[in-house]
Amino acid sequence: MDLYTRKLEVINDSFKKLIEIKKENPALHDYENSWRSKDIAERNLHKIIEAIVDIGKMLISDKKLREPGNNREVFMILSENGLFPSEYLPLIEKMSGMRNILVHSYDRINDSIVYGVLKKNLKDIKKMSNYFKKSASEIIKRKAKKK
Repeated sequence: MDLYTRKLEVINDSFKKLIEIKKENPALHDYENSWRSKDIAERNLHKIIEAIVDIGKMLISDKKLREPGNNREVFMILSENGLFPSEYLPLIEKMSGMRNILVHSYDRINDSIVYGVLKKNLKDIKKMSNYFKKSASEIIKRKAKKK
């Protein structure tokens, strides 16, 4: 299986889990009182963000673009080269910050922020992953033709 396909599957699987957590927790207090929901949401948001960053880096490598200095720069480079919509750059900024908090647990993860992502940003994350799915599909087809 192609690496792009595997990364997209991680995104899709994690997204399904986040939708379930969103349904199971109609209010913030439900979420705050469920260690299970919090663990699942945090881990799957982390997996989605990492997979999106990985796909971005793979696109940069496949297109032989300049190497990014950090994860945030990945998407600026892609945007500069018409491979990522600039309208998503503010969301990527927020996702990069969220990733750092989730990975490094700066102090304590703010449940209301994670819950807010579940309630307000899943549609945006899905749109972004669909954009990458389209870009990755084109590369997968091109690689298959070369074989």
